[in-house]
Amino acid sequence: MWHPIRFRVLAPALAFTALHCTAALAVPWSSADEQSVRTLFLTQVAAENAHDIATLDHVLADVSGDRPSPVSFVARAYRFWGKEAVMQHFHEAFAGTWHLEPDVSQLRVVPLGDDTAQLYVPTQVTLGAAGKPATTATFLINQFAVRTPQGWKFTAILPVPAQ
Repeated sequence: MWHPIRFRVLAPALAFTALHCTAALAVPWSSADEQSVRTLFLTQVAAENAHDIATLDHVLADVSGDRPSPVSFVARAYRFWGKEAVMQHFHEAFAGTWHLEPDVSQLRVVPLGDDTAQLYVPTQVTLGAAGKPATTATFLINQFAVRTPQGWKFTAILPVPAQ
């Protein structure tokens, strides 16, 4: 039976327990997280250079519950919203020339919170449609990663032309 006095006595204890249980689930940012995001990016670069769709799919975040995929790829010339659209873009781009050469000496991972990070790296990108000559340009690659139950995954890719 519900009793108001018992509730007033138990409420602070329940709130304290809930607060500490929630805090225990949070994982603070560490140097291991920085290395994980770096490794994830290098895996992505290797997958893109090999035109390996399956591995590329693995580095991008998946659908969360019944919400749409949180993945986006926004560049000056195009915008792709949702993992399916981003993966379709890569599938089409891989029919032609697509190659990345990041300057890993300038790669930076900046924690934005315990579960979110920004990655930045200047990158030479060589691309061209199938049967067309390829061009190379420098882009300042910005990507955002989130901690998921499956580990760190990228949710946004934002290449900015360096010139």
